[in-house]
Amino acid sequence: MALAPTLTLTLGVVGAGAATTLVLGASAAVAAERAWGKPAALTDERGANTSAGVKVTTDGTAVTVWTSGTGDAPQELWGATRAAGATAWGAPVRIAADQRSLSDVHLVTGRDGSATVSWDRFTTERFDSHSTSTLLPGAGTWTEPAPITSAPFANDLMLVSGPDGHLTAVWNGNPTPGEDESDEGVFASDLANRGGAWSEAVQISDGSVYELRAAAAGDGAVTVAWQADVSGHQALRAATRAAGSTGWSAPAVITNGSSSPIDLDVQAAADGSALISWWSLSTPRSFVHRPAGSTAWSPTERIPGVEDHQTAVAPRLEADGRVTALWEFESKRILTATRAVNGTWSQTRTLVEPGDLFRAWTPDIGRDGTLVVMLMTLDGDLRSLVRSDGIWRKPVDVGRVDPHTEGFVAAGADGRAVAVWNKELGMTSDYYRINQVWTTATGAAKPAGPAARRDYVGDDGFPDLYARGTNGSLVVYEGNAAGKVSLTAEGGTWPTTSTLIPFGDLDGDGANDTLVTNAAGDLYRYSPRRGTPVTPQATSAKIGSGWKPFDGLTYSGDFTADGRPDLIARETATGDLYLYAGTTAGGFTRTGKIGTSWKGLTIVGAGDLNNDKHADLVARTTNGDLYRYNGTGKNTITSGTKIGTGWGGMADFVGIGDLTGDNKDDILGRTTTGDLYRYAGNGNGTIGTGTKIGTGWKNFTSVR
Repeated sequence: MALAPTLTLTLGVVGAGAATTLVLGASAAVAAERAWGKPAALTDERGANTSAGVKVTTDGTAVTVWTSGTGDAPQELWGATRAAGATAWGAPVRIAADQRSLSDVHLVTGRDGSATVSWDRFTTERFDSHSTSTLLPGAGTWTEPAPITSAPFANDLMLVSGPDGHLTAVWNGNPTPGEDESDEGVFASDLANRGGAWSEAVQISDGSVYELRAAAAGDGAVTVAWQADVSGHQALRAATRAAGSTGWSAPAVITNGSSSPIDLDVQAAADGSALISWWSLSTPRSFVHRPAGSTAWSPTERIPGVEDHQTAVAPRLEADGRVTALWEFESKRILTATRAVNGTWSQTRTLVEPGDLFRAWTPDIGRDGTLVVMLMTLDGDLRSLVRSDGIWRKPVDVGRVDPHTEGFVAAGADGRAVAVWNKELGMTSDYYRINQVWTTATGAAKPAGPAARRDYVGDDGFPDLYARGTNGSLVVYEGNAAGKVSLTAEGGTWPTTSTLIPFGDLDGDGANDTLVTNAAGDLYRYSPRRGTPVTPQATSAKIGSGWKPFDGLTYSGDFTADGRPDLIARETATGDLYLYAGTTAGGFTRTGKIGTSWKGLTIVGAGDLNNDKHADLVARTTNGDLYRYNGTGKNTITSGTKIGTGWGGMADFVGIGDLTGDNKDDILGRTTTGDLYRYAGNGNGTIGTGTKIGTGWKNFTSVR
């Protein structure tokens, strides 16, 4: 056996033939909810950047803001936008510079399409100063920072936006500095017109306040809730200013008790209804609800069937006044139920079966009713749960994060979602976290240009895996940002005598193709629409015959440096290896023999393992050794270099492409017992140790 093949040239042509279509099986649609893009860094690694949240405006523009810098040194506030339908964020814009001890950042959007950020900065040894800046609809820059003049000595300031961009600030503190605490309480002020002046502060309540939350309804009504110190106990109070009114209601008693409310949350819906929820050390998640048109809060309610602290997130108030709850059951299931406006709860439904232990970010609901939940496992997998058109979809892997990552998700009016989170890079010498802001989104317009290598379903930039059943059926497993393959698309049923080769864009239409050989040795090119799985009904063309004497047909990329995908084929009887170069006509030209004595080897199109922009091959010997053959870009390959041993237990292994999102091609291996492993490419021609990413793959006849 020669592991350094002899290189000889023998010219020949595989002829093109008439178009042929086989009709077997059915096509499968791919849901838009699956299309989370590849996570990408929004900031560099040099600064300590911490995201303060993300919102989507009424025109579909995503807006996010973050702080840059740590400690008492001057900090900066930055923002970025991504236009509706775009695939990339615009260049970051500095909103404010030279901000000492920048904190308490809040981002809100108005129904006029604006976005406003408020923040707190230390200005003297005793007092703080709150400022705002606004991004007007269609504007590329934020307004100059302006102080909230009515709140110079505020704590826990919250900002909400009404339907016409009217801003309301609520806070707790003293109206004037001094040692006298008798004037402490909850205050509010309004900015009715851009460029105008904030109204004089109005006191809503008195007494010590420990936490405060606020929300504005679609009609402009504002609801405020806070933890009040009542006779030594923290209790919940709430007040409301009705739409069109200038006065606040008297504080309503929500709870009185000895256990402090935790994780206070206030929401207001488009119809004017409102929801206040919390939990405590002695009670599970509880809430009160105020229907639209009412001034009275309901008695305290709990989610049916929830015990102790099983609720993972605050229940969500929907646009029509319904309440949807999500919680984690003790067997690690994620459950949901919805409360109708009349107070009746739906039957509890399981969204995620027992498995990983999850931690959730606060969900968001788009104006079309789409609900998006982000879940983190203790192993660091980030997943999404989406309810669209009233239907809960299967969980989707989004990326890899630290299990304790702080993140945010927002849903637009059309249900498209965007997620932003903080990736911790380390600590400064004085123990401040150094973060980098990362982001991803669903449903954005697809980028122009060629499809990513081995991306067949979803057009999401992730490589996919073909698996054949014993009856000839094809299942396409979609790669995802977690470095795994999970969601499936059906590729129909093909004759068991056919061979399917996942291929590149041979016909130049911007979509990856699939090559199929039949029992007679005919070769077909199948060209489904970009992002959809190949099926027997897809557009096809016969591009050759006489392929029966060949096996080991393999796609790895471009060996000829002409920008077109090429095909490797081994002659079964002799073990000689041939290169067939892709042509502009969507067929192949045989350039010649590129190796001998490959009989008995398992051949894999590994992609570009050594990062030299040329396709490479990997071969496994009968004793389980693994060798890499570098493509030269000149219709040849180099001698073999051993890169592994002990691969005899693999039933299949596949050059999957860049599954881990690090711009290095990876390899998958399926063991004879049915486990699936990922071997991450290092970019230098070697691969890392295996990571198990699946089980139960034993019953497939082949994986490619």
